[in-house]
Amino acid sequence: MNIVPLKLEHEAALRGFLDEFAASDETEINGYFGRPEWTHAETVAAFARWSDGEPPEEWVSSTTSFLVDEGRILGVSNLRHRLTRHLFEHGGHVGYSVRPSERNCGHATRLLRDAARKARRLGIERLRVACDADNVSSARVIEKCGGVLENEVPTDDAPIRRYWIRLRERGRSL
Repeated sequence: MNIVPLKLEHEAALRGFLDEFAASDETEINGYFGRPEWTHAETVAAFARWSDGEPPEEWVSSTTSFLVDEGRILGVSNLRHRLTRHLFEHGGHVGYSVRPSERNCGHATRLLRDAARKARRLGIERLRVACDADNVSSARVIEKCGGVLENEVPTDDAPIRRYWIRLRERGRSL
């Protein structure tokens, strides 16, 4: 099991990952920002550009990573390299999703811990992470990774819980 950038050889695995969400009537995949009209090669190239500091206009640089096991994509995470006002208020540094058939197996925790390690390397001292207030599983993952609840706030859709995960203390990494 490895957490890696999307590669050309993941085309069938990504299709299976996305198809499973569609079959489960889940229209939003947190942390995945590929476009349906893109070819697989275009998706791989876009994620690489965004990680290298060339995001689309109005976006921030981000690193998208995939949890892959035996040729199957089990989950995805997206680490934003900095926060805009909107991300600070609503989204945070990290979004992640695990395919429906692989939930409650520790994969989300693995993805968030990996994102935290990458954030440390980028010099981020505190990681902002949010989840829907009714998403008990995600709240548990965030708390298991050191998340401290800051508050719960209403949004246009549903209330969200906003957390901070401290990555550095007194100048040293945790």
